[in-house]
Amino acid sequence: MTVSRLILRYVATGLVVLVVVSVATVYASRTIGTQEAINGAIRATTLVSEVAVQPTLTDAAVAGDPEALAAVDQAVRAHVVRDSLVRVKLWDRTGRIFYSDEPRLIGRHFDLREDEIAVFDTAIPRAEISDVTDPENQYEEPAVELLEVYERVETPTGTPVLVEAYFRYAGVSAAGRDIWLRFAPYMLGALVLLALLQVPIAVALARRLRRTQDQREELFLRLIEATDTERRRIAGDLHDGVVQDLAGVAFSLGAVARGPARDLDKEEVGTAAGRVRQAVRSLRSLLVEIYPPSLYDEGLEAVLSDLLARLALRGIETTLDVDGALKGLGVDETELLYRVAQEGLRNVVEHADASQVSIVARRAGRTVQLSVTDDGRGMGPGPVRVRSGHLGLRALAGLADTLGATIAVDSEPGQGTVLRVEVPA
Repeated sequence: MTVSRLILRYVATGLVVLVVVSVATVYASRTIGTQEAINGAIRATTLVSEVAVQPTLTDAAVAGDPEALAAVDQAVRAHVVRDSLVRVKLWDRTGRIFYSDEPRLIGRHFDLREDEIAVFDTAIPRAEISDVTDPENQYEEPAVELLEVYERVETPTGTPVLVEAYFRYAGVSAAGRDIWLRFAPYMLGALVLLALLQVPIAVALARRLRRTQDQREELFLRLIEATDTERRRIAGDLHDGVVQDLAGVAFSLGAVARGPARDLDKEEVGTAAGRVRQAVRSLRSLLVEIYPPSLYDEGLEAVLSDLLARLALRGIETTLDVDGALKGLGVDETELLYRVAQEGLRNVVEHADASQVSIVARRAGRTVQLSVTDDGRGMGPGPVRVRSGHLGLRALAGLADTLGATIAVDSEPGQGTVLRVEVPA
């Protein structure tokens, strides 16, 4: 998947999430705003009850005295019934409406509901949507939704009175909508800004993911190439070395077998036995190259000695110097050092035409350094780029990157070659 497609997928997902979160936030904000508007209606009812109704409320008004009720009515109509507040009722504890700005309700009895009784008992204001089918609401417009708010006040002698105020719910909803609309732009803007700030991060992550995928694909291709090359090399070593030796032994023994039974050529048999032993040593060296069984048991020095023994059979003078402190090196680091040495000796045999080869492995502070040095023909002027060189070295460079190691080759024409690897210890 390309980086652009990854970014488009992220943007599409972000837009979906943004829409979902925005819708949920708007719904929650409207709910909170409406509840806050209802709380505002409760506070308004408490205010008008304590400021406008209670100062004019007397026991005579509760008893139905016309003059006392007229004083209450004057205060209610002058200071209370306005804007979205459209109705006021005053109840006594028996369920009698002793005052209302709707005169037809004065003096009528209705059963008090549990919430109304609770306000009488606790003096905690309450609010609810009005039920227009209730008998007490028979004079209200059926098409107008109302919000009922209950508040308890007392006469100067302590007689409890229930104040019921009716607000147009449309006005309450509008107030709630105004509340959430004031902060909705900031909230939605913050969400959009957050999404935009995440786009550069998503782009960087997508590019990093693409690079990681490319590196994995490159390493996989290198692995395939290295495996195929290694198989061809093993087949070539077997064909040109051990197979040829054993074929010569077979011809020699066949000639002896065809001769007179008593005419046994001890020299030819001895030669054949020597070639068989040589073939066995070659096979053992080849097996060590394919998989060194003593790498983790006996340590790096023993395995490097086995590698150098194969060069000694070819008449190349070899030296090995391994620091004893390398025994505590990790498995992955030890294998990398072995593979680099193996690849360096392989190149010496195939390309260098060298007479001397040395391997030196030392611990230097927080790193381990291994070098393979030969006195062969060299490869070219100046340092050699590992990644553009031999296939084996390119594959090892990828492995070295995963371990934080570095591989370098220095070579001059006629001055030999030095292959170095430095691994974090």
